Amino acid sequence: MVAVAILAALLAFRAAIAADECESKSEDCVAVGHWNFSIALGGGIRTDPLGDSASIPLVVIPQVSYYGKRFFLDDLDVGFTLGELGENTFSLIASPGYDRVYFYRGDLQNFFVNGIPAGANGAQSGSAIGPQRQAAVRSTRTPRVTYLAGPEWTFAHGGFSAEVDFLHELTDQNEGNEIRAAIGAPLLESHGLLSFNTGITWNSAAIVNYYYGAANGYRGGSALDPFIKLGYSIPLGGRWRFNSFAEYERLARAVEGSPIVNQNHVTTVFAGFVYGF
Repeated sequence: MVAVAILAALLAFRAAIAADECESKSEDCVAVGHWNFSIALGGGIRTDPLGDSASIPLVVIPQVSYYGKRFFLDDLDVGFTLGELGENTFSLIASPGYDRVYFYRGDLQNFFVNGIPAGANGAQSGSAIGPQRQAAVRSTRTPRVTYLAGPEWTFAHGGFSAEVDFLHELTDQNEGNEIRAAIGAPLLESHGLLSFNTGITWNSAAIVNYYYGAANGYRGGSALDPFIKLGYSIPLGGRWRFNSFAEYERLARAVEGSPIVNQNHVTTVFAGFVYGF
């Protein structure tokens, strides 16, 4: 779930397309035509809702981005800006399917974790699973990498930002549709920044069943997953800053009802030090 959340990245994108060069040292200001690299070193986890899986550790998180006049790249997302109207920006984007992170620890989205403010999941909860559910988990195949693409609308005003993506799977794996929507705002701005994001991800039944359909015949419907996220960032001097975030996503009944799923939510937390190159 890229997707969804996102506040600092949106603000950085808005700054990048607004001017060729930054006029301040704000971490939300990104110069057009420049590559940006950073790496976060710290500790965190993303819980895994699958029945027999342990939480996914988060220790080293790289970030890479580029914002040109039209083309932009943000970690694993790529896009092209079609135009602007006031504080609205319209783009075409391509973004990887998110749920594969639970099936394959080596998925790049378990390294390029969306959530470290640049300027999405301890011990598991849920009831124990019986022999039939354990067998279903062991027989689950690893989904392939998928990419979705479609139009994106973003809006930014006075620190508030919003984003809506309408995406279709184009790698011929499930041909499903996805809608991502999020809104964010600063809660406290002083020497550091405390931010809040909330939103939803809607997946069509084709995407839900690609990941969570089971050999015992389980077929789910479409799924609407809401999330909330808090982030805190403070500069430490030079190229260093401290970042932390916590995100909670509630899984829809269509996902929770799968025999390979053992909990109804995903929690992601991370705290660490970020060095920008």
